[in-house]
Amino acid sequence: MVCGIRLTIPRDSIVDTTDTTSDSPLRAFLLGPALNLLIVVALTLLSLWLVRVAERRIAARLTREDGDRERQARLATFLNVGKHTVDAIIVGIGVMMGLLVMGINIGPALAAAGVVGLGISLGAQTLIKDYIGGLIILAEDQFRVGDTIEVAAVTGVVEQVTLRTTVLRDLRGRLIYVPNGDVRTLANHSRDWSRAIIDLNVNLDADMGQVVTALEQAVARATQAPELQDKLVGDPEILGWKSFNDWAVQVRLMAKTRPNEQALVSRLLRQYALAALNEAGVRLAVPTQDLRTMPADAVPPPTG
Repeated sequence: MVCGIRLTIPRDSIVDTTDTTSDSPLRAFLLGPALNLLIVVALTLLSLWLVRVAERRIAARLTREDGDRERQARLATFLNVGKHTVDAIIVGIGVMMGLLVMGINIGPALAAAGVVGLGISLGAQTLIKDYIGGLIILAEDQFRVGDTIEVAAVTGVVEQVTLRTTVLRDLRGRLIYVPNGDVRTLANHSRDWSRAIIDLNVNLDADMGQVVTALEQAVARATQAPELQDKLVGDPEILGWKSFNDWAVQVRLMAKTRPNEQALVSRLLRQYALAALNEAGVRLAVPTQDLRTMPADAVPPPTG
């Protein structure tokens, strides 16, 4: 006798141990936000590379077309500042896009950054003003290293120019730092050409024709002097009688010079002028005081 047992198991009670959907979230992440983030990073790096390539090409073109080394240095500084600014903008945009593709809400972060930026801007107005002033100075090429300028009641030779400050060396040798935000009105004594001005005082009774003749001889000698030939731009001018006061008549010489050569030209022209006036017998005027004494009996008695 054969006994058979038949076991019936419901279909819905069977558990499939092969999970074919366990990798679906990872696959969705890799094909979704991760891929988008990789694209954002790649585009950001590509943009930074393009900016660097453009900066190098512009710098090379400026070097070929402009032979002025000082101007090249200024343009290179301005170009470097612009490159770093563009880089910061690209990185900021890349970070925000990366957060967006990752599903992170950047609204609160932007609001907080705006509040922080407002606080920093209010606390650093002077610093921002200095940097903007430095950018304008560089862009307009208002002065260069080696120029003699007068700014903020200070006169000196420019030794260094940065985005925030301009460094001057005055006649006493002092190193003066001028914030670029304070550069409102400046006088550049060295741009393109300079001018030497020599004022001489002669006696009130001096023969002005003789004075002018002597100065003409001095100018002729000065223009032939080897130490002045490469420093003058044109012949010096004799203005003759410029003004007078109660003790002298003032005559003036002027000479157009190369940049930053006015001090040397003034000194040498004054030497030639004094020598020519001495040869002509013209005496320079000096302020004098006339003191007179009276006898005691000649003093009238006090009245009243």
